[in-house]
Amino acid sequence: MLSCVLDTNCSLIYSLPQSPLLLGLILFLTTFWFIRAWMGGNYPFDMRRAHDEYGDVVRIAPNELSFKTPQAYKDIYSHAVRDKKPFLKSRRRSLSHAFSAKALRGVEDIIRSHVRLFTDQIGKHGSPKTGGLTFDIISELTFRQSFESVANWKPDIYVSLILELSIPESLLFWLMPSDLKRNVDLHEIRTEEKADQRIKLRDLSTREDFFAYILRRGSFNKDQLAERAKILLLEGSETMATFLAGVTYFLLTTPAALKKLQHEVRSSFSSADEMDGDSTKKLPYLHAVVEEGLRLFPPVPLGLPRVCLGATIDGYYVPSGTEVSVDNFVMSRDARNFPDPDEFHPERWIGENTRSNKEASHPFSIGPRACLGINLAYLEARMILATMVYSYDWELVDKEVDWFEQVKLLTFWRKPKLLVRFHPCGVLGAGGSKQE
Repeated sequence: MLSCVLDTNCSLIYSLPQSPLLLGLILFLTTFWFIRAWMGGNYPFDMRRAHDEYGDVVRIAPNELSFKTPQAYKDIYSHAVRDKKPFLKSRRRSLSHAFSAKALRGVEDIIRSHVRLFTDQIGKHGSPKTGGLTFDIISELTFRQSFESVANWKPDIYVSLILELSIPESLLFWLMPSDLKRNVDLHEIRTEEKADQRIKLRDLSTREDFFAYILRRGSFNKDQLAERAKILLLEGSETMATFLAGVTYFLLTTPAALKKLQHEVRSSFSSADEMDGDSTKKLPYLHAVVEEGLRLFPPVPLGLPRVCLGATIDGYYVPSGTEVSVDNFVMSRDARNFPDPDEFHPERWIGENTRSNKEASHPFSIGPRACLGINLAYLEARMILATMVYSYDWELVDKEVDWFEQVKLLTFWRKPKLLVRFHPCGVLGAGGSKQE
């Protein structure tokens, strides 16, 4: 069995002239590391170590290669390869206008109202995870009804389960107790009910939501619409919650950066109500903080797999049928692209910083399959972060704990509790609210 594997594998390896893949032969033969890394939540970190040891190209499965360079990223996420899964253009087309900059200007008031409620609730109660805020925003943008997680100070049960449990989503339903299954079923029913209510409304409102675009441009049945709603809710809330948790930690552990951000935001506005997409977009340091947070802690760290059609990728010819990818997490933490890659330095993104290769950070991918919600993500990131920095001074509760060391990747990033005290602006040391 082993000799057969060796013969088959070596013939493919040798088809790559001057290939560094021979160095990764042990990884190739011992695929147990791949399974262990994935199930243990350490896949991005183990992948980075593998590339550090074996080079820019590593075989991670019998017919799958991982690359780590910006050139490979461009080569792979272009027409030289095709998607591993069918690309349904009709689904994407039905929502493309909903995420345009013009369309999002019409929903800024909704985002602002949720953010203001969130900051008010922090002052009253202390805060749960920011997933509740982002879930409320995306649910109202999807079908004009919020799940009111922040107003009720209670996160949605399904989102909480996905983000908190240390098991992949594919195993979640089979391993959870019966009472939790009932809660998940309740979430499904609530989502389907909201979707059904929204379908019946059709276009009776002057405000455009995501469903308005779907209903107008797509031909989907009721079940398909409910499924699209669930995908929008989960992906639209979790990715931003991940970013906010990460950037909060990085700012708190880099006091100089937090102080600089506070000064920029507080000197630019006399009220949080003045903050919108255009005004926050003019703040260079806020933009730099967002980009650096996404670089260090990309919401989607894995490389989207593509099937090579037979092409040269970063100088190496890859046979047709081989799966290829570049992990954002690995590429953006390469010292050749960003000096001191594990350090939080927003200044990299300001001006002509020739020491950093900004093309090595693609948190939302590129090309025809780039994230549709990129404009919404940046809008939310700027408005939420600016409002929180304007309204409160932040204090890390447990300074001895390395929060990022405890992060795991399962279905999404599983984040440990981040304990932060929020003090009304200018009264640090006089008590305050605590966020988990």
